[in-house]
Amino acid sequence: MTGKSALSVLFLGVAIGVAGLAIFSPSWGPPPPSAVRTVDNVLPSAPTAPPTAWPDYSLNGPGFLTPAMADGELVAYGHRLVTQTFAVIGPEASDPAKRFAGNNLSCQNCHLDSGTNRTGLPLVGVAKTYPKFSARDNRVLSLPERLDDCMTRSMNGRPLPRESRETKALLAYLRFIAEPVPMQNEPAPAPPQPADAVRGFTVFGTVCAACHQLDGQGVRIGSVNDARGYRFPPLWGPDSFNDGAGMNTFDDAVGFVRRNMPRGVDPRHPQLTPQQAWDVVAYLKTRPRPKDPSVR
Repeated sequence: MTGKSALSVLFLGVAIGVAGLAIFSPSWGPPPPSAVRTVDNVLPSAPTAPPTAWPDYSLNGPGFLTPAMADGELVAYGHRLVTQTFAVIGPEASDPAKRFAGNNLSCQNCHLDSGTNRTGLPLVGVAKTYPKFSARDNRVLSLPERLDDCMTRSMNGRPLPRESRETKALLAYLRFIAEPVPMQNEPAPAPPQPADAVRGFTVFGTVCAACHQLDGQGVRIGSVNDARGYRFPPLWGPDSFNDGAGMNTFDDAVGFVRRNMPRGVDPRHPQLTPQQAWDVVAYLKTRPRPKDPSVR
């Protein structure tokens, strides 16, 4: 394919993607704190105990309510840290002392729907799986140590102080949703052909650029420095995850993309083929991003 024809394919794909945006446009940003679905205009009662069934904190679910428990406010703060990470501990947060994250992403950009989406790297049930052996670190990690990994890699920042309210709140939230059995997603099926970044470039332009933009920098909610995060997060560049994040690996990214992208797709009937998912991740891995500071 010539350069001219390849460019034509790319821009045709972008036009198709934009046309489909009305179908696949649920925001990755957090719902308002009061966004709770009602039945017959009656607000649901606040929970008095952790959920034993899998919770649904998505925009289409009943929503999250501050638990009517002794540590309910701490759990709610942990939920806010997951959904509005950028506003509370991001680089534009109002309190400079709390600017622990190095980018304006939120935890739920990867852990979809406050970590309650079954196919979007769910957090439900995971607290009870720690301490856990990490093959990557070649040692057993505690849950706070695993949070440190997320902060330094996915959030491209620094660990939260161990006795901080933020650490305690995240742990409280994870333990609040720890009762249901955790979901282990199956690995992405192998591609028919080796992953190819050139083909992935076309997939990105056809499917992904409608939301994440051709330059991969996403779409802000508001403006720079207003700490409101992104409607669609950047996939590379200085405000994205660094090269030590799980999303920079084929193991995590291919399955996530195939099950969940474009946002709103039915995971049982994915829009991308296995080959397309592998190819687009290969392309994303060629894009510039911050370096993991822990790797020398």
